[in-house]
Amino acid sequence: MKYQESIQRICFQMSFGALLCTVVALVGWSATSARAESGAQQSGTQRFVQQMKPILESYLRIANSLATDSLDGVRQKAGAIAKQAAALDSGSVSGEHAAHYKNVPTNLKKAAQALSKANTLDDAREAFKKLSMPMAMWVTMSKPKDMDVLYCAMAKASWVQKHGNVRNPYYGPKMLDCGEVVGGENHAAHKH
Repeated sequence: MKYQESIQRICFQMSFGALLCTVVALVGWSATSARAESGAQQSGTQRFVQQMKPILESYLRIANSLATDSLDGVRQKAGAIAKQAAALDSGSVSGEHAAHYKNVPTNLKKAAQALSKANTLDDAREAFKKLSMPMAMWVTMSKPKDMDVLYCAMAKASWVQKHGNVRNPYYGPKMLDCGEVVGGENHAAHKH
């Protein structure tokens, strides 16, 4: 009798061990699968960020020109942004902000096309407000290094610039330092 009980106990332990191994294997597979999916999400978002780099560079040059009351290169850079925005692939972006990324390419393209046709500084600044909306949204979501989103209450508009001294593109030298950091990587450091 004791022999049979011992065999049953060993079989039970082996069955429980096998069950435990199966559970551990499933949990491990699930975690690996989740990490793989997370990596896929990152790669789509990272690809979008890579595609945004030349757009951001052109955008910053436009902002710098407007901050000095100049239209130098504004129309050309806006035309380049319109072309680059048409090639953006927001469909590969996934994760918490995926739905917000969907409209970024279209909004960038339309606003950049309008800016590329601006003939006066006032027209360029109005068009730049519309271009800044999707740029500010993207910077707020993706927080690229050393980029801030600023807001000018006088212009009732936001813009994106490199972290540092405020350079207001809406009023230029008249009110160059008018603006408050409202988003981006350094936003938390500016909160009071």
